[in-house]
Amino acid sequence: MNDTLPEIGGNGLERPSSHRPEAEAIANGEAAAAALHDLEVSHALAEDPERRAADVKIWVENECDYFGIQPKDDPVADQLTALFCDHECKQHERGRQEYDVTQEEPRRLSRIIERGFEEAEEVETVEAETEETTALTTGVEAEDAQTIDDTEVTEAEEAKAGSYRTAVEELQGQPNTSKIQTLIADERVPEEYKEQLRAFSQIMTIADRIPADAPIVRQRINQLDMRQGVPDPVQFARSFLFDGPESHLKSGVSDATQDAIAAELGIVRNEFSAQTGGDINDIYKKGVGTKMVRDPETGELREEPVYLAPGEDVEIREGQYIGLSDTNEPVMKIVGEHTYTSNLPENPSDEDMTMYGMTTQWIAKLNDVNMAEIFFPHSVMQRGGGHLELKMPDDFNRAQRLSQAFFGAMAGYNGELLDQTDLDRIPYLMQFQNEKGDAVIGDVNPDQMLADYRRQGVLNKDDTLNWDRFATMIEANRNGLYVSEERFGQNAQAEAA
Repeated sequence: MNDTLPEIGGNGLERPSSHRPEAEAIANGEAAAAALHDLEVSHALAEDPERRAADVKIWVENECDYFGIQPKDDPVADQLTALFCDHECKQHERGRQEYDVTQEEPRRLSRIIERGFEEAEEVETVEAETEETTALTTGVEAEDAQTIDDTEVTEAEEAKAGSYRTAVEELQGQPNTSKIQTLIADERVPEEYKEQLRAFSQIMTIADRIPADAPIVRQRINQLDMRQGVPDPVQFARSFLFDGPESHLKSGVSDATQDAIAAELGIVRNEFSAQTGGDINDIYKKGVGTKMVRDPETGELREEPVYLAPGEDVEIREGQYIGLSDTNEPVMKIVGEHTYTSNLPENPSDEDMTMYGMTTQWIAKLNDVNMAEIFFPHSVMQRGGGHLELKMPDDFNRAQRLSQAFFGAMAGYNGELLDQTDLDRIPYLMQFQNEKGDAVIGDVNPDQMLADYRRQGVLNKDDTLNWDRFATMIEANRNGLYVSEERFGQNAQAEAA
C-alpha cells in the first residue's frame, strides 16, 4: 500500500459542466467523495496500525462469530486480532485498498482462521528446526506463495458452492427426493455435485424395485441437509441403509436392496471373518490358513497352519486388521479416514482380546470427529492417525459405557466387537451438538464442539464429561435415529432438559 495518497484530478475535482443535469452532477460528486473517503481510510489504517488493531479486537470480542464462539476476554481474541490484521494488510498490499476484514462472511472468516493457524504452526516448526536465516526466508516466501494459491482455490470453491446454494434456495420447501432431478439438470450445479446427486437418484431407483424399501430409503434421503452441499452417498448408504451381522441398530432395508446399492456404488461389503475376541485369538493361535508340507524324514505330505509373519496383517472385519509388528508384537489396525494402531496383549484371554479390540474401535472412530480426547483423556493418541497407547482397565470401562449409551447394549461382555455399521452411525448420533449436519463426518472444529458441549451441559465446568447428560442426549437421538436433522438437536436437548 502506498505511503502517500495518490493525486485525484491534479487540480482538484472537476467541476460539472453547466449543460449536465443537476442530479447527474450531484451523483458524480458523491461518488468521487466516497472514493476519496475510502482512500483516506486506507491511508489512515497504514499510518496507525495500532488503532486499527484495537478496533478489530473490539469487533472480535463482541461481534465475530468464531465457529459459534464469541471469544470475549479470551486469549484467543488476541490471536484472532493479529491474524485478521495481518490478512487485511496483505489484501491492501495486493491492491484491495477498500478491503475490510470485519465485513467478511462467516464462512470466509473460518477459512482465514484455519489457514492462519496452519501457517503459524508451520512457521514455528521452521524456526525451531533451522538456524540459518536464508532457510527461514525461503520458507516464508514459499508460504506466502502458497497462501496466494490457496486464496485463489478457496475463492473458486466458494463461488462454486455459492452457485449451488442459489439453485437449492430456489427449491426451498420441496423434499430432497424432488430436488435431486431438478438439480442434476441445473447448469449452476457443479459437475462433482451432480455425480453425487446421480448416485442418490440411482439409490432411489434401486429401492423402488421393492415396495417395502422405497418409503424407508426416500424418507432417509429427505432427512439429509442438502442446503450447503451434497452429502457423500457412500457414507449415507453405510450409515443409514446397510446392516451388519451383529448390528445393534437395524436399518429396516432388505438385504437385496442393500446388496444392489453396494454394487451400484462400488462398496465392497466383506463377510467378517472375526466377530469376537475368540475369533481373533484363533487367528494368532491357529493361523490364517494352511499349507501342505513334506516331512523331511518320512517324505509324507501333511497339512500345517500358516501363521502371520512380522510386518504382516490380515483383515478381520471391514477396515479392521490384526497382525504382527516388525518386532513381532501383536497389533490391531483400524483403517478409515485415518489409520490407527494399538498393541494387543501377549497371551490374552478371549475377553482381553475383545476389550482391546473394541476400545481401539471406539477411539479410532471418535478421533474421526475430534472428540476422542474427551472420552479417553488418559490414553496417548493423536489426531490424523497414529499409534494409540491404551490405559486399561479405565479405557475399557469407558468403551463399555459408550456402547451402552449409543447402542443400548453392553457390547464386549459377550465377546463381540462392534459391528461396522454401528460404528458408521456414531457421528450421526452425535449431531445434537453440531450445527454442520452431515459435515460432522471428518469435518469438525474441535473448539466449536467443545463450546457446544459446555453450553449444553455435556461438559462440566472443569471440562470433565457429564456422562449421565451425554447418555440421555445420545439416547434421544438413538430413539429417533431416522428423524430430520433439525429435530436431532431439538429432540436431544428437549429430552435432556
